[in-house]
Amino acid sequence: MLPVETSNIRGRSDKIQFEMKKLNFDILVRNGRVIDGAGNPWFKADIGISNDKIEKIGAIEGAAAAKCIEASGLIVCPGFIDIHNHSDTTILTYPKCDSMIMQGVTTQVIGNCGNSAAPVKDVNRTNVQTPDGVPIDWHTFDQYLSKVEKQGVSTNIASLVGHGTIRLAVMGWEARAPTKGELEEMKKFVAESMEDGAFGLSTGLAYTPGAWADTDEIVQLCKIAAEYGGYYATHIRYHGWKERLASKEAIEIGKKAGIQVVISHLETHYPAWGTEEWIVQGIDEARSEGYDVTCDITPELWGGTGLLTLIPEKYHEGGHSKVAERLKNPRIRREIVKEVAEEIRIWPTRSLAADGEWDKFMVTRITKNTDLLGKSLAEIAKMKGKEPYEAVFDLLMEEERPPGVLYLGHLESDMQKLLKHHTSMIESDGRCIAPYGPEGIGKSHPHPRYYGVFPLVFRKYVRGETRADMPEEVGNKILTWEEAVRKMTSLPAQSGHIQDRGLLRAGMYADIVIFNPDTITDKATYKNPHQFPEGIPYVIVNGQIAVENSVHTGALPGKVLRGLGYRKKAHAKK
Repeated sequence: MLPVETSNIRGRSDKIQFEMKKLNFDILVRNGRVIDGAGNPWFKADIGISNDKIEKIGAIEGAAAAKCIEASGLIVCPGFIDIHNHSDTTILTYPKCDSMIMQGVTTQVIGNCGNSAAPVKDVNRTNVQTPDGVPIDWHTFDQYLSKVEKQGVSTNIASLVGHGTIRLAVMGWEARAPTKGELEEMKKFVAESMEDGAFGLSTGLAYTPGAWADTDEIVQLCKIAAEYGGYYATHIRYHGWKERLASKEAIEIGKKAGIQVVISHLETHYPAWGTEEWIVQGIDEARSEGYDVTCDITPELWGGTGLLTLIPEKYHEGGHSKVAERLKNPRIRREIVKEVAEEIRIWPTRSLAADGEWDKFMVTRITKNTDLLGKSLAEIAKMKGKEPYEAVFDLLMEEERPPGVLYLGHLESDMQKLLKHHTSMIESDGRCIAPYGPEGIGKSHPHPRYYGVFPLVFRKYVRGETRADMPEEVGNKILTWEEAVRKMTSLPAQSGHIQDRGLLRAGMYADIVIFNPDTITDKATYKNPHQFPEGIPYVIVNGQIAVENSVHTGALPGKVLRGLGYRKKAHAKK
């Protein structure tokens, strides 16, 4: 047996104890069941946080901390990254991001579906509006991001630049292809926005003005975004029976432009239910060929959109005011009803309308006729004593902006297939709002996912529970805790090019959610949506506690994140 050098062992022990005494954390989370975000099995550990970073993960003993959180029996995981969010202007009214932070969202990716808060010119200024009239006093992407930065915000913000916003700034509401000069101006806007910090380009090809753009126009703009390390997020051109074709177009754009693709809300839409396997097959084939394609999903039966989608796109030219003017003409009204009845079923709202399913719509956002909030289009038509489409036409004429609606457009079995696919992420497709203020109770009737889509996934698809007050959303245990967390954290961080977040690792930013696996649940319903979830006692953003004991602390610790193009621009200046 070799002799033992006791003096050396004692020396090493003293050194370790000395180093432990030196540890001094701002926050120490003890005894949590850690799910790191990568899909690995959970493990027991402590987490030490200093300033805005995670300093240590493991067994931490004898350390001092300004704040100690006992997490025994609780899950500790990375903050949720909402890869598809529309809080672009509501964050100026709700900097506390109430509905998002309370459900564990620590980073919101905004600027989706072709709509972003910048760039702004006089021609597209009316298309960018805030809930309570906060002045649109910015023009460039940098000016917008700087305004949010100066104000402060509870969650991190990462933004895409919207193709629709750019197209309106250059061409207005014109239903045609751009001239060579107009295309060059759009390219310039993309480049400037990427240099100002945009993470990529988004499109809403199912909506106008995006619907008027051909594939090549999007390819040319995506090539510019790709030069700056950006990605392409798309609300594809068609749903219904052409959804598979539209997803192929998205993948083809990625191939031609050399850019990563994220397909938004890829769950099948009425009436093309039962086709999910065909759609995800296209993603698998693209990935097998070496193309980076992922997707996101809002896993609830009702979708959300605008009332204007009930009108075919060719009538949208000139914007909402021109649509309202056209609807004064009885002949055009008759034409629209006839066209919707005869068209190929590629848009779920018009398909439901053609089939007379007016009770499958619910008004969520309206400016003048606020007594109609939460009512179905069937109820509204009965109240007004008119045929449903006539009631829709009247509403579009009366309102300054098209009202928002929910529609029953998804199939549970299809959503489950997409949820289990390895490339799918969870998204809210929502905005940060609150029960108070201009979007509060009695003033808006939002989709319940605005308040609880992330807790819903744990309740409905991990624990497999059905809520008594939401019987239509039937629980089914199809995901593990680890897989569900991965779809909310590391996968959206990877897909969204968000660095240093989405995983629990030493050196990463301290965006952390602590929740009770037995009680975490959504509370919002379709009839009563303004309700915060339960079972999330702590949310930490950049090392600061934003939610404590399930109450918002009022802290605004979020950061405005900027993409690779911004760092490229900053590096070039040095």
